[in-house]
Amino acid sequence: MKQPSLALSCVLLALSLPLTGGCLGIHTFTSKEGPTDEQLLELYTTTATYLYEDDSLVRAQDQAVKALEIDPENLAMRRMIGWIRLRMGTNEDLLIAQKFFRDLRDEGDGNNATTLGLATTLERLGVAYEQAARGFRDGTREPENGQDPQTEATDLENRSRDLWNEAIELYLVTLTHGEGSTNAMNGLQRVYALIGEYEESLSWTMQLLERSTAERAAWERMLTQAELTEDEDRLFRTNVRIATRLQIDTHVFASTLLNRLQRYDQALEHLDQVIEAVPLLPQAYSLRAQIYIAQGDYEAAIPDLDQYLRLSEEPFEHPDVRRAFDLRTECEQQLALAD
Repeated sequence: MKQPSLALSCVLLALSLPLTGGCLGIHTFTSKEGPTDEQLLELYTTTATYLYEDDSLVRAQDQAVKALEIDPENLAMRRMIGWIRLRMGTNEDLLIAQKFFRDLRDEGDGNNATTLGLATTLERLGVAYEQAARGFRDGTREPENGQDPQTEATDLENRSRDLWNEAIELYLVTLTHGEGSTNAMNGLQRVYALIGEYEESLSWTMQLLERSTAERAAWERMLTQAELTEDEDRLFRTNVRIATRLQIDTHVFASTLLNRLQRYDQALEHLDQVIEAVPLLPQAYSLRAQIYIAQGDYEAAIPDLDQYLRLSEEPFEHPDVRRAFDLRTECEQQLALAD
């Protein structure tokens, strides 16, 4: 059996500490009829996959670590730990995910899940650095090393831009790999928006909308087939819901971009489609009201603000709710001035 590299051993040790009480379990069996390494490996990988799909991420990681103790070069389990840490989402998790995905790619792993995982990790790390830079800019954070806050902010902003540019390159790599195309388009629309290239972002948004619409139609056609099994029916309905959710999210994203580009009529068209499909989505009414206000149509904005406030489950103290009340007051004042 191959021995793990020192770097991988250190990462595995760090991963296992909170899960196994501070030490990696060494599986020994006194009986000659105990499970073989191959049997244990199959057990751990199968269990890890099941737990991961069930969103039991900490337990899935525990099983993946045990699998890697037996087979340190197991690519599927290394990818899984990267995705687990990516989904956990803290800054520390993202740094660990980045190491796993980078190591895999450096070793020649061209699997689409690895490339997509690294791209998504870099995108989110860029956001984390950008948020930190914003804190230095507005004075809510101070550098730990005594550096000038503005210099530190510039360094972090440059790091964010580098990470986002690399993420774009990686998303483009995955475009031609089946299911990865949808995820890549989604990533590209987000990252181009993050770097302020809204027209480029919008072009990917339109491609994603076209693709998600086609995917939804395809799954709906499959539901009309005769004599579907229970599992097939469940799978097709799940995929219809996923495609529908992506379609709605993409319409919302498109409206946000078009609003930034001051193409208000087009932004409203996307929100009208969202509200027709999901009439109880608070965010859609809030966004549409803001666009009406940007157009100076205060009378049209008030019913949408009222609908948002009726549907929102956020408490009164929530910033979005307070802003909605403030906007409503602003609309009433503007209408009073016009009379």
